[in-house]
Amino acid sequence: MTEDSPNTDAKEPDYKVTAGRPDTSTRAGRLKMLYPTIADLRTKARKRVPRFAFDYVDGAAGADEPNRKGNAAALDGIQILPRYGVENYSADTSVELFGKRYAGPLAIAPMGLPGLVLPGGEEIFARAAAANEIPFTLGSSALASVERVAELANGFAWFQIYRMPRDNLAINMDWIARAGAAEVAALVVTIDVPARTKRPRELRNRLVLPYRIGPRTIADVATHPAWLQAYLRHGQSMFANLRKYAGADVSHAEVADFARREGGGSFTWEEIARFRDAWKGPLIIKGILHPGDAEKSVELGADGIVVSNHGGRQLEAAPASVDVLPGIVSAVGGRTEILFDGGLRSGVDLMRTAALGARFNLIGRAFMYGLAALGEEGPDFVADFFIEELREALRQVGARDLAGTRELDARHPTAWEF
Repeated sequence: MTEDSPNTDAKEPDYKVTAGRPDTSTRAGRLKMLYPTIADLRTKARKRVPRFAFDYVDGAAGADEPNRKGNAAALDGIQILPRYGVENYSADTSVELFGKRYAGPLAIAPMGLPGLVLPGGEEIFARAAAANEIPFTLGSSALASVERVAELANGFAWFQIYRMPRDNLAINMDWIARAGAAEVAALVVTIDVPARTKRPRELRNRLVLPYRIGPRTIADVATHPAWLQAYLRHGQSMFANLRKYAGADVSHAEVADFARREGGGSFTWEEIARFRDAWKGPLIIKGILHPGDAEKSVELGADGIVVSNHGGRQLEAAPASVDVLPGIVSAVGGRTEILFDGGLRSGVDLMRTAALGARFNLIGRAFMYGLAALGEEGPDFVADFFIEELREALRQVGARDLAGTRELDARHPTAWEF
């Protein structure tokens, strides 16, 4: 919780309550009763923010968004065989990654525009990361600068970059220097965006930044006062990490045009090798679906890889992320840290990915739903939701910690065989 988080109770919310039996004398307990699943937060989020903001988060590639739905369905299909007769009155959810200990095996994933879902969203996520001892991965296209987010996250900031090919990657190289100066804990290089994709919901909503103020937008915003209030408080700051390169005294529209014009394409392995030489901290390559690409990442010295299909937002024909996880673990497990991203909605899902060999997870939409549904207290609620459910899931299967899940038998009927 931050000092300016909304709270109608005199008593400060205590999010550390038991997952199965919330204490309804606290605000946190009552929220757990109101929103026992991420799906409940999603329903609330749809009502609380403008349609263009909700659809930006919720939408994906394809007419029926099959890849987004497939991520969650594939996770649901994984069965874990529990073992009993073990003393596990508590379970340890913490994990050490890249020399730093985190409260749970989860980070807030890089998402293009948290500030679109709720103005000021990037700073809210940064504060929540510090408070809950989990990373927040700021996307390079976000509406807050890496310097500001690193300051607020207090050691728990990661930074993700997309390709900016102008002048031999000059912007990318400067981003890396800025991230180092800001003491960002890890650099995330996303490689799975070789071309712009069509997301039908964004087209239907005519989503263009900066916002085009027409009758439709005015009506949408006017019926969502919480979002409007946040917008009036924070304003509209376009692509804060690009502004310095777009020119002096440029407008929001000019910065947005610069981002569209200059960005694009997927990093080559040769370009990633340059980043490895320039960046002295942990380097994570995000968007790995094939064991061959995982092998190449290890060859280049990546400290970690993220098994991810971009949340179903890029290629609708791609497999579910979790279905390729076992093959990648078999290929490079033990030689680099394996992180997972795609469809995570519960602590049971975190237990599933741990059992399959993932050491850490990136969670995007669930945190965005929390931000949209509950405002500033949303990310705190979601962080505790996952950690508390994971603790209970570990106890259910007889594991004292995350390492114990690797000793369990798992049935994964849709896994790819490479």
